[in-house]
Amino acid sequence: MQGQITKLKNVRINSNTINLMPDSNLVKFDGFVKLFGDNGTQIFADRAVANIKTEVITLTGRVQVYQSSLLYFGDSVVYDYGKNKLDTRGMKVSVDPFILEAEQITTTQFKGKPVYIGKNAGITTHDVEDPNFWMRANQITIYPDNRVTFKNLKVYAGGVPILWLPYLSQSLDKELGYHFVPGGRSNWGPFLLNRYGMMLGGEENELTGAKENQWLLSQWHFDIRSERGIGNGLDLHDTRLRDNSNLGWLKLYYTNDLDPSRPRSGFKREFVNEDRYRAEFKYRLKNRSLASKNGFYADANITWLSDRFYLEDFEPRTYSFNPEPDNTVGVFHRSDSALAGLYTRLKINDFHQTDSRLPELFYERVSLPIKRTNVQYQSSSSFGVYREDLADFRRSDLYIERASLLAGDPRIEEIDSLLAKRDFVRFHTYHKLSQAFTPVDGVTITPRAGFGFTRYWNEGASDNSFSRKLFHVGVDTSFKFSKVYNFSNKKWGLDRIKHVSEPYANLSFVSTNELDSSFSKIDRLTPTTRPRSIDVGSFNAVDDLNNWSIARIGVRNQLLTQRDGGSHQWLTMDTYIDHFMQDPELQRDFSNLYNDIYWQPLPWMEVSLETQFPIVGTGSGFTEVATGLRFMPSDNWELSLNYRFLDNHPTLVDSSRFDIRAYTRINEKWGLDIYQQFELDDNTLELQQYTIHRDFDSWITSLGLLRRDNRTRKEYSFLLSFTLKEFPSINLPLTIDQKEN
Repeated sequence: MQGQITKLKNVRINSNTINLMPDSNLVKFDGFVKLFGDNGTQIFADRAVANIKTEVITLTGRVQVYQSSLLYFGDSVVYDYGKNKLDTRGMKVSVDPFILEAEQITTTQFKGKPVYIGKNAGITTHDVEDPNFWMRANQITIYPDNRVTFKNLKVYAGGVPILWLPYLSQSLDKELGYHFVPGGRSNWGPFLLNRYGMMLGGEENELTGAKENQWLLSQWHFDIRSERGIGNGLDLHDTRLRDNSNLGWLKLYYTNDLDPSRPRSGFKREFVNEDRYRAEFKYRLKNRSLASKNGFYADANITWLSDRFYLEDFEPRTYSFNPEPDNTVGVFHRSDSALAGLYTRLKINDFHQTDSRLPELFYERVSLPIKRTNVQYQSSSSFGVYREDLADFRRSDLYIERASLLAGDPRIEEIDSLLAKRDFVRFHTYHKLSQAFTPVDGVTITPRAGFGFTRYWNEGASDNSFSRKLFHVGVDTSFKFSKVYNFSNKKWGLDRIKHVSEPYANLSFVSTNELDSSFSKIDRLTPTTRPRSIDVGSFNAVDDLNNWSIARIGVRNQLLTQRDGGSHQWLTMDTYIDHFMQDPELQRDFSNLYNDIYWQPLPWMEVSLETQFPIVGTGSGFTEVATGLRFMPSDNWELSLNYRFLDNHPTLVDSSRFDIRAYTRINEKWGLDIYQQFELDDNTLELQQYTIHRDFDSWITSLGLLRRDNRTRKEYSFLLSFTLKEFPSINLPLTIDQKEN
């Protein structure tokens, strides 16, 4: 019989060919077999044999079973249609994103959602006939979209066991569950960093007993460093503050260091206690009933370290950009037009040089029109108690050096100046008015005038008190004209060109009572290669405000093109120079000539070039070139090139540094990432990093090697990373310079 539908007890079977065998109570079905059970079970197979007497059907050949929300697949399945019972032994189950196989699979409910329990089971995310990894356990429980638990877990890669754990609850959230990072460093030796994350808090459901609305993410650390010992830590994150990546956590970490005197840089260090720790608290409290960002809030930013070498030894990435973390606590109020606050800056870590504010009260108003006029008003005011102390080790070194000097040595006066008391009480206020005029199209003239007053009390060792006044006038002028060129070039991302040229001249004059050279400045200028702000309202170095008369003259050119329904800055060039009628810092008549160029013709290509050099007299006395290039020459290549040259700067070290990063996708399986940083000034290859990636379809393995030349000592690191594509919680990003936080 061809293509007929056969009805048996509780089932309907459709197939291409049906053969009846009355003597043996068997019915054979060949071709594409479809079985539909009255209980909703659907089975598809190449062939089937039904025993009418025992009421059992055996289906074989590319079998797929749909039961409830599960998909079973394998080579054969036995269905007892008399008892509506399915024997799925030896079959695999698809529970997105996993494939589960088990001797026995049962389904239950948790929080109204199905839960799948497999006995003597294994799961994988590699959906091929022969998966390259399995996670096997005596019992595996899958909570879809939530977590997976394992009892007596063994992880197999290519049939080889590589990990055993007695129990694991692995979340499908990458911040939860178990993470491990194996590797090695010159100052750590071989290491294994372990982290386990779970949610806390919330309220218990009276019916189910389960926690709901959990908001506190806890991450527990247990790190093993062969040459430094064992470290333990706990990170607590308030997930309700995820809109601000810089706030919302308490991080605690402690390690009993086996070799605390071992330097990373190669420089010999003094005694360091073996108890090394870090406590960091960054949090914000605010009125949650406010829908906007306005209103009152309180911020805490506290970092307590055991010693000045902790970050260098255990968190080198943080040390590279924030070696002396700030410590502030304050209450603030934000509105659409102003920000006010009362905060204190504390010196918790005595081995850092920092200023203290005990406390500071401030109010800042943005530039806004006065009522219905075109006159803009801006102001800032502050009152506080300020103090700055040297780092304790620095102070001790200076006292020892001074004691070794002979009377009359000029170095003594310099040391006394460094050791002198540096503190005062200060009130500072500044107010500015400005208004823009456009006498003709394209011409803008903005005069501005400001007044400031500063009062100091109990300054320095002599406890001097005095006042200073500040007057500021200036004018910003610009002339803008443009021309449109009907030129297009899709290869370079051009769809018509609009050239906008804007010559400008900004004049600024400040008159104030200049401070004596012995004054202990706290809010002062720091060394930089970039030009200073000539707008007093944006000048934060209050104690370094001096008389100045400056004209900043330049021209800004832009090439605009149409892209994605809007205007795109295809090329920008800003060229300018400062003329000093009165220089507040040096004795210059002219600054360097600055030229800043940014070019982004295509999404896969961007170029930047910043240069400055003297063209009139000695200028600022130094030359700087900083350029960068990022582009993708093909789908398989991405290159990034950067170069910075600095010569003859009065305070910063000369440098001629070049770095390159290249990533290439060798083929569908392999990728290579290379980073090199070379200092040409002393011919030192400062940093080499090589990372090779291998794609195993379901997971990616990366091996990173790093070599750093600290001049006095070379440093080596390696890191092994595993990333399961469909199992984000087992995710090991390659971060050689720092453990994952």
